[in-house]
Amino acid sequence: MLEQLKQWFSADNTSADSTPGKDVAITALLSEVMLADGNASEEERQTLEHLLVRLTRQNAATVQQLLAANKAQQDQIVSLYEFTAELKTLPIAEREDILFALWAVAFSDGQLDPQEEGIIRQVADLLYIPHSRFIWLKHQAQEKAGL
Repeated sequence: MLEQLKQWFSADNTSADSTPGKDVAITALLSEVMLADGNASEEERQTLEHLLVRLTRQNAATVQQLLAANKAQQDQIVSLYEFTAELKTLPIAEREDILFALWAVAFSDGQLDPQEEGIIRQVADLLYIPHSRFIWLKHQAQEKAGL
């Protein structure tokens, strides 16, 4: 599945500093958090799209393509590892930015579901983010969401 997505995006990658695998991985992780509680609210969708534009440095149309490709493959996702493997070599600041984005999606509907937190905790571990930073990023996202 991931290889199919990589091939699809390899012909259409316009950003020099962003690999297709990275964009696919970020899209998949943010989508997993949004869908974790079984209810994807409009606030979560808007937050997810905004964050994807920022994190992937792609335009809105490309982000929509990423989301459509991810939705088509959603039920074939087996583990988070296949996506975090692409991201764990990034500098710590980028990995923390991704983790903050995961928290932002989780808090965007005004509540944190235990399933959302569980996914974010797994991702933090797989991205080698220390627990103290995991907690700090959670509080930062919570404050920004006004909760």
